[in-house]
Amino acid sequence: MIRFRLRLRFGILLLLLAAVSGHGATSFVVDHPVADAFLASGSIDNPAIGDLSSLNFGGAATLAIASGGSPKGEFSSVVKFNFSDATAAFDSVHGAGNWEITAVTISLASNFGTPGAQPNNSMFNPVHAGGIGIDWLSQDAWVEGVAGSGGSAGFPATTLVSFNSISFLFSGSHESLGSYPYDPPGNNVYVDYPFALAPGFLADMTAGGDVSLYLYATDDEVSFLFNARSFASNRPRLTVTAAPIPEPSSAALTVIMIISVSACCPRRTDRSP
Repeated sequence: MIRFRLRLRFGILLLLLAAVSGHGATSFVVDHPVADAFLASGSIDNPAIGDLSSLNFGGAATLAIASGGSPKGEFSSVVKFNFSDATAAFDSVHGAGNWEITAVTISLASNFGTPGAQPNNSMFNPVHAGGIGIDWLSQDAWVEGVAGSGGSAGFPATTLVSFNSISFLFSGSHESLGSYPYDPPGNNVYVDYPFALAPGFLADMTAGGDVSLYLYATDDEVSFLFNARSFASNRPRLTVTAAPIPEPSSAALTVIMIISVSACCPRRTDRSP
């Protein structure tokens, strides 16, 4: 009977160990967006017409962030990634639905990445350090548009995204993924920005479809240009890490320890002195 109990306890122990073991965390790089565009308000000091709020700048090779107090006006950017390849990869490693996202980082670089640099197009502000924010948007029904610097009408006249689209972009659920300092790192140098794992954002990524991000200024100092998906190199990319579920928990490990000790030290059934 004692041997049977020992075998049973060791069998349960092996099952528990199997349940909490398996593949470790894996990472997948989504190496470019499927759509992106900068959104520009314009200003009386902007050489590109002045009021740019209704114009579409999709397909351009750069994206931009600057505050509304900037001499050339406010710039923000919208970026759309697709996660179908990432979820398929995680399913193949961990089993369909048997994983959870544990980390997401966006990496951005620019060929105008030095302090004070004036981009070739004079519509942009000179590069300057400051603060940026990144939000997740549930609204994916925006269209990048065509290449160029203001030749196409944007929202609401069409579905092409423009500065006038911002209220539409925020018409659905949205969450902050973080605020970050921007310090120009040099030309074509990637800087990583790790995201807070907001619940709506996680659910959107796990579903494996399109995921939209909105990047904007958080102070009156920043002027940040970064390469768009249309640029030849160093485009925006996301690194996503997933781990199997359920992961070992302290409760599970405690149970394993108890069973281990119990298996090694069976109770006495003879209570005689």
